[in-house]
Amino acid sequence: MKVHRSADQRGRNMHGTRTRLCTFSSGDFHDPDWLGFGALRQLNEEQLPPGATVPAQRVANMELLTLVLDGTLMRDGVPFDAGALVWTGAGHGSDTPVETAGAEGARVLRIAIQPDRVNLPPATGVTRVASEAGWTLLAAPDGAENSLPIRQQAWLRHARLAPGARLDLALDAGQRHWLQVLHGGVAVDGQLLAAGDALGWHSDAIATALVAASGGAVLLLITLPG
Repeated sequence: MKVHRSADQRGRNMHGTRTRLCTFSSGDFHDPDWLGFGALRQLNEEQLPPGATVPAQRVANMELLTLVLDGTLMRDGVPFDAGALVWTGAGHGSDTPVETAGAEGARVLRIAIQPDRVNLPPATGVTRVASEAGWTLLAAPDGAENSLPIRQQAWLRHARLAPGARLDLALDAGQRHWLQVLHGGVAVDGQLLAAGDALGWHSDAIATALVAASGGAVLLLITLPG
């Protein structure tokens, strides 16, 4: 089964000066048809104006990943620029870092995944997306290929495609898969997706190709338990 979530269907809410676009129900936005996608509980694109601050909050039993899409995000005074993926495994409970947007602001993608075990010790880590084309593994349950060792049978892969480039996509029917367009555009089986659009698959084996639009594409693929 394939589901389509277009960018303009996402919920929009404000937190002070921050704007949040919510793929699934989150905070003040509630959509009973979009409560999550398996273990993927949140996927929020957040716009932070220059100097905006995100206070610490107490979180337990959730794998939190923040991908910096544009600008610079300071976390407890440490700067992370575009391409950084920061992981917080909240475990039995931990405070998220205080965040502040840099002088040019920041645009980030917030990902929350339910872990497969609860009350684990808190954990953190940082990795970066690759500059070369093709798939790059960013997070995996065993930390393979120097990826972040998240506590779920989930894999995060990032891809950068040049204009018109083609990239094979093979998906297992026993897992769920979520493809998010971060920049540019891509065609999947003739369906054109733009930045902010997404496709999800479950219970189907997929063998297809992704073809980047004239401006290229940057993609995130999240594979989850079925």
